[in-house]
Amino acid sequence: MFVSLCGIQSPAQDSQTILPFAGTDVITLLDDSGEQTHQVSGRIEDISGEALTLRRGGRGTVELFRVTDIVELTFPRSSDFEKGLKNVQNGQMRRAIEYFDKALKSESRPWAWNELQATAARSAVQAGERSQAVDRLDRIFRKDRRTRHVSSLPLVWDSRLPPQERLPENPAGLDSDSLVQQLAAASAVLHDPAHRPRARSILERLWRHSGLKRISELAETQIWRLHLLEHPDSPTPVLNVWRDRVRYLPVAARYGPQFTLGRCLLQEHDHDRASLAFLWGPLMSPDDKALAAQSLRAGIHCLKMTGRRDAAAQLIVELKRRFPETSAAMNVIEAANTTK
Repeated sequence: MFVSLCGIQSPAQDSQTILPFAGTDVITLLDDSGEQTHQVSGRIEDISGEALTLRRGGRGTVELFRVTDIVELTFPRSSDFEKGLKNVQNGQMRRAIEYFDKALKSESRPWAWNELQATAARSAVQAGERSQAVDRLDRIFRKDRRTRHVSSLPLVWDSRLPPQERLPENPAGLDSDSLVQQLAAASAVLHDPAHRPRARSILERLWRHSGLKRISELAETQIWRLHLLEHPDSPTPVLNVWRDRVRYLPVAARYGPQFTLGRCLLQEHDHDRASLAFLWGPLMSPDDKALAAQSLRAGIHCLKMTGRRDAAAQLIVELKRRFPETSAAMNVIEAANTTK
């Protein structure tokens, strides 16, 4: 049996597994136009950084593919991996993680182990266990410092959210030997004036000197938050530069920066473009439901400000349906009851 996933990752050698292997892995690629897809089958030998190595037919020619060109990856899965995915589909994230952890113990393919760990991390975010997700992604990072899964880190993008809806503050993480833990810790305490100088310094170092693309781009976009924290009433001088920068980020890394752009556009009373920035995230099936709900709530506000109240009313229904337990949804419900 097989599983199709949009995430892929990590280093691998020619290790053996109890699962059928040669010729059973399939990657789906975009063509040069970026519109049509085609499939290539074989045996995945390695996924590291931005590259996937595939041996055609399991024993044939070895080819190298860019991860950014791959839209889907299909490979054999264990029964525990399959059970975990079924629980994800049913919204049972904590139960899913239990099965993923069982599957991790028996997974001998390093690249598949990393892919499974990343799936567990995304499930942890959906379960509200953001610190656990950071730890899991850190384990992948320690195996592959150029892993694309770093883009899925559940960083803090709005410190106004209740503590239970964002990554917990962990100042001790600023002294970690892991760049992932440093990045997460700096993100979580950036809003605190007592820790901000150190957090700012770490983010700037990770941005300019880490030499790691995925770490660097997250650190850079986290620094954008400083304008909102320190100049909440002033327009953003380089906003157009930031808007252009976001277009080149991986989808997994765009949710937070898009939200930050929305807040900066709202600061300039550009409600039309702000609504587009805010609504991008909720439309893309995000893992962090609290941030998605907050973004949707902000988008609703922008639509109301431009007189599109029917569209806003439709999205209020969507907010209540998709994110009923978030503070954003509860605030909208409370506001609606107050005006009755």
